[in-house]
Amino acid sequence: MYHFQYTIKTQASPEQAWEIYSNWSLWPRFANIYGGIQWTEGRPWEVGSRMQIEILKPVRSTIDHLIICCDPARELGWIDRCQGLTMSQWVEFTPLAGGGTKIHTWGDLSSPEARFGPKTAGELLASFLQTWYENYRMACDEMQDSLTLAG
Repeated sequence: MYHFQYTIKTQASPEQAWEIYSNWSLWPRFANIYGGIQWTEGRPWEVGSRMQIEILKPVRSTIDHLIICCDPARELGWIDRCQGLTMSQWVEFTPLAGGGTKIHTWGDLSSPEARFGPKTAGELLASFLQTWYENYRMACDEMQDSLTLAG
């Protein structure tokens, strides 16, 4: 089992950060691995709903994404299954005293030594988390900057 975690801070409020996070049509801006993304069961972000996420690289595959917890702008949890791997992941949105939000994600990946080309699943996940969350942070900060300028 591979335990992972990653934390970012953004100028955006938890509600603004959630608005961007929950808009799956923006995800290809955060990482260039996505094909189609669609909800296959239930309403988006409700406990028990399922999303199908097509991954184009490094190996073409489809992730079954089951929502197990969702309190918008506060906490989100899911279980992913893909290519014989299982991953549980949690995301917390915590307001910061001076404004902005701390977004912390963590979870566990089964079979982190499974190989996909030259890299292990654990290595791919670590690289993906950094890329996705840093690009997401920039999108949150850009939204906050545009709201500040408009206000």
